[in-house]
Amino acid sequence: MKQIIKNITGILSVLLFLGIVYAVLNTAQSTEHPVFPPDAMKQVMSPIFCGEAETVYGHATNTFKQKPIAWANVTSNGDPSTPPIAWVSFWYSEKTDSGSMFLTVLQNGETCLMGYGMKWEFDIDALLDIVNESFVEDNESTQ
Repeated sequence: MKQIIKNITGILSVLLFLGIVYAVLNTAQSTEHPVFPPDAMKQVMSPIFCGEAETVYGHATNTFKQKPIAWANVTSNGDPSTPPIAWVSFWYSEKTDSGSMFLTVLQNGETCLMGYGMKWEFDIDALLDIVNESFVEDNESTQ
């Protein structure tokens, strides 16, 4: 039973990664990009913990047994035509069922822990839809 759960978690990790890659590539082709309305969000000072990228990633790997399974560029104002200013990445451990969301700022090389969670639940149907759709698009582009 543990092997089945491990296999399913592995498949989910791959599906999540493929889904994010598909979403990033699909968004990059768009000429317009969505933005939040001006008053929908506000900047706040929050206690976010940051450190040198190698140190943070080292602890994620060695201490928390996590591996990066998804990542994407962060661009200024969410505009896909501008160069990246940061990277966002999701790290997950099947062994501990824990995950971390990191933001690495390219200008100073710091990596910040944006969130951490345990007992993750993945929407398998949504992940499968994303993967299946990417297979259909891949087949169409090669014909």
